[in-house]
Amino acid sequence: MTIKDVARAANVSVATVSRVINHLGNVDPETEKRVIETIERLNYFPNHSAKSLRTNSSNGIGIVISHDLDYFISFPYFVEFIHGMSAALSDLDYHLVISTEKKGKTDSYLEIAAKGLADGLILFDVMDGDERIFALKKFGIPFVVIGRPNNVGTYEYVDTDNEKGGFIATEHLFEVGCKRILFINGPKGHAATRYRLSGYIRAHKEKGIEYDERLVRYVEKNSDRENGYILTQEALKDLSFDGIFVSGDFMATGAMAAIEEAGLRVGKDIPIVGFDDVPLSAMVNPSLTTVRQPINEVGKHAAMILIDMLNGKHVESKVLDVFLVRRNSTIRE
Repeated sequence: MTIKDVARAANVSVATVSRVINHLGNVDPETEKRVIETIERLNYFPNHSAKSLRTNSSNGIGIVISHDLDYFISFPYFVEFIHGMSAALSDLDYHLVISTEKKGKTDSYLEIAAKGLADGLILFDVMDGDERIFALKKFGIPFVVIGRPNNVGTYEYVDTDNEKGGFIATEHLFEVGCKRILFINGPKGHAATRYRLSGYIRAHKEKGIEYDERLVRYVEKNSDRENGYILTQEALKDLSFDGIFVSGDFMATGAMAAIEEAGLRVGKDIPIVGFDDVPLSAMVNPSLTTVRQPINEVGKHAAMILIDMLNGKHVESKVLDVFLVRRNSTIRE
């Protein structure tokens, strides 16, 4: 199967097929739709992509972020991750290609592989039914996911022990005297969200305290400071709680602001525990107790697994340990 066969079947020129494949624009929408349908029907693109990856190595590793560029740059987790990944790649003469979500465009992750910009991809924020998993498998593009599988089949991944993290964060809040713990969790449909909730529930069971699902709030998409602030504000209006576990340090700083704005003291009145242990956690006042996950190491392992995969070596997924870092946000004196 060649590009000429696709052009003939779609009744267009070879140049038009090329423009569609490489997302160069200047193609009538109806024509573009017909070309895409022909490519899928003839199963041309996966063969083309796989061949490109095998014979024209770019030494590029693509990172696929399902957020816009502004969020990516401002989110401390990604900065730590890229730092670790870059260290591993530079030693092996590979470089990074970053793909973020573009307005009205959801397939940029395929574009960087189709153009030969990257030999393989690393995916973040894989959700239930995530179409990217199905597409990458269909097109034969090597990839590694940050986070364990949801309901989209098996794949290689690097993750941290999110269940343990949810458990030790909640356990610590019980240890400092909390009885009703507000849990500001990540987006529904995300594996880490489920694992952290499972740990939160396990801590309740082991403590003999009834789990109240009304105390669990979820962000819709971005785990940022604003959502931490808004969800805490809302909870203060209609819930009784004496501690907060926040599934992300950046969100936790928003929760701290909402607590202080309400005339309460972080720590003495409302202890707060975050998740990640990004550098910001030690800088805020009071400093944030948090669950440390080795973000830097996650980046390194993801890079190494993908490169081994590209070189035809046996690979295994990896789950890294987490631990609690005690700081001033849970001191009640």
